[in-house]
Amino acid sequence: MCMEIAQIKQDLENFQCPKWQQLPDFDVYMDQVIFFINDRLSPLFFLEDKADKVITSNMVNNYVKNSIVHPPIKKHYKQYHLAYLIAVCILKKCYSLTEIQTMIEIVRRLEPDDTTSSIATIYNSFSDCFDHYLHQVLQFGMIKQEFQPEHMNDETQLMISVIKTVVYKMFTELEILTFENAEA
Repeated sequence: MCMEIAQIKQDLENFQCPKWQQLPDFDVYMDQVIFFINDRLSPLFFLEDKADKVITSNMVNNYVKNSIVHPPIKKHYKQYHLAYLIAVCILKKCYSLTEIQTMIEIVRRLEPDDTTSSIATIYNSFSDCFDHYLHQVLQFGMIKQEFQPEHMNDETQLMISVIKTVVYKMFTELEILTFENAEA
């Protein structure tokens, strides 16, 4: 199990949340969405059984039904769908879907015109912030340097606080796993 923990740590240290430019810039079907997100986010879900998926088609349908994510267009998903789904998958480590929906609505106020470039800007800020805090906490066990977004306001501060919570929860899970295996 120690080797497994070392691999988990290495996978987390090497993890990079996909940036907007790394998301498929063409329409994709549900199975492609599921494969992409499960492939990219699986290192974050190290406590889950390997058979469990980060996201399933039922989950996506539930997020659409509950207006957390916009519905697909003629069964096709676009970059912004993937961006929202990645954020939801990361946030659900700590938050309920109702809380996530509220947070998404608040953060959308950052760029109220809801254009693709606005969504890309917000998503890249989310992704950069997540990577920043994940790598800081993994390296130092704490945050030594705060994330510096281009524009700081209440909505951005909320996003930062939410991400810190997720990162610290993941770090705590990893620490507990490490201690449990040291005792075994």
